[in-house]
Amino acid sequence: MMLLKKYPVVALVVLLAWLAPSIAVTADGPPDFMELIDADTVMAHVSALSVDIGARPMGSEAEAAAADYITAEFEAYGYEVEVQEFVTTPPWDEKEEVVSRNVIATLEGDDEVIVVGAHMDSVTSATGAGDNATGIAVILAVAEVLAEFDLAHTVVFVAFGAEESGDPPGADVYVESLGDEIENVIAMINIDSVGVGTDLNVYAGAVIEWADDEESASDIEGGEVWVRDLALDLADEMGLPFGTTPDDAWGGYTGDWSDHYAFVLEDVPIAYFEAWQWTDTENPWWGQETADGDVMHTEDDVIENVVPEKVEMAAELVVATTYVIAVGDGE
Repeated sequence: MMLLKKYPVVALVVLLAWLAPSIAVTADGPPDFMELIDADTVMAHVSALSVDIGARPMGSEAEAAAADYITAEFEAYGYEVEVQEFVTTPPWDEKEEVVSRNVIATLEGDDEVIVVGAHMDSVTSATGAGDNATGIAVILAVAEVLAEFDLAHTVVFVAFGAEESGDPPGADVYVESLGDEIENVIAMINIDSVGVGTDLNVYAGAVIEWADDEESASDIEGGEVWVRDLALDLADEMGLPFGTTPDDAWGGYTGDWSDHYAFVLEDVPIAYFEAWQWTDTENPWWGQETADGDVMHTEDDVIENVVPEKVEMAAELVVATTYVIAVGDGE
């Protein structure tokens, strides 16, 4: 009963049901998310974004087309959608300003909020299949499943723009737009690049003070870990192969390089889902994406290098984690 001790506020019947095999959709227990999400569904989204649309640099027509696709999918699931446009400066030209956007869909509950997000933009190299069409595929699959349930807490799905070094990135814009309502966000789940890396992982958030030189360790001020630990416990119960960062580097935390960090700076507990290789690498602080090196931001970031089962498993664990939090009374 490890979960009951760690998460006493989550409904007893829900956690007992998670310990039972072959859970079906019933009125008094959670659904079997491993039956409700399949590889074909998530890969259809990866294909639409990375093959039909292609590379999606911030401010481009392709990024706007991705936003339109995501909006249409959310609306098909019954969500009302807000498109939050903003001006940002791309990294390739500090004098240029472009218009990017966040796509926001809300599943209404009470005043407590879980944010589930992934970025929709990509760099110009290749087609951004792994980074981050896979993350968007996960949040769309999760949104489709959860739309069928009445949850205690509000779940907000956000497809962020301008994550790839935009100034500001979409996550910063979204968090700033919340104002004091950021205090209502009890958890943030970030999905970034879950289809290509060697191992599936989930991390907690930390405030980072980078060292002055590459040879020195950075200062990590770790935040709350309960969302990460819940996800890892659920992965164990569901038989899904998820790990986290090694003790000799991040120690279960992650850095400041994705959409989660805007929430970390506001003391929101986060769980960051990623596929990455941390063992048998030269640099324990960076690791590498695959045994042959990094794929993201290279010409190899194409759909042929995405492993459908990894995207499917990430979606299954994200939806399970979100559901368990959303039916409870908070952390």
